[in-house]
Amino acid sequence: MNSAKFRRLGHLAAGVAMAGLVACGPDIAPYEPPPPESEVYAEAPAPDEAGAELHEDDDHDAHDEHGEGHAGEVHEHGAAEMAVTREEDFLTLTLDAPLANFGLSEDKPPRGTKAEDFAEGIAEPLGPTKCEETERSVTSRSHDGHGNMTISVVWRCKKIERIEGLRLNVFTLFPGFEHVDAIYLGPDGTQAADELTAAHTDLDFD
Repeated sequence: MNSAKFRRLGHLAAGVAMAGLVACGPDIAPYEPPPPESEVYAEAPAPDEAGAELHEDDDHDAHDEHGEGHAGEVHEHGAAEMAVTREEDFLTLTLDAPLANFGLSEDKPPRGTKAEDFAEGIAEPLGPTKCEETERSVTSRSHDGHGNMTISVVWRCKKIERIEGLRLNVFTLFPGFEHVDAIYLGPDGTQAADELTAAHTDLDFD
């Protein structure tokens, strides 16, 4: 995993760590990562004639399907990023991926309960204990026909120290997923990172 990917996963994991903390408070909503700083939901103003050709080229580069997305965000169909943290009795997952991975139109992100349905069964903690889902949150963003969805799920686990890893089920649920860069941050600075695929769906925490 290259350093740029690891830094992005680190930022995602930092947000997930906050989710694990707020999950303990019953009156605080789960973590929902903010859109990129320069993300604008309204259509951008049309370029003037003198700069039209340059702006069109810039827009193409900024939203190349296999390159950097808006404001430096990676947007690659088939790819995704996932971060998992453990905080007290809570295990929190955040998955960020293009809407196309879910078979969705990228300029029409789902809303409300319809969006939350995409979090159903996407992952499961592994280990000789029981975990119960306590919260889920789904947000989406779209710009110039390119959209991403971020799913956060929180589980409360009995004897959480027995949790050995997490199985990601998106490859069977949504065939648009090809590979997921995943990171785990545990207590006392423990961490693990791996690339998950349809043939390798488990993120081991050891």
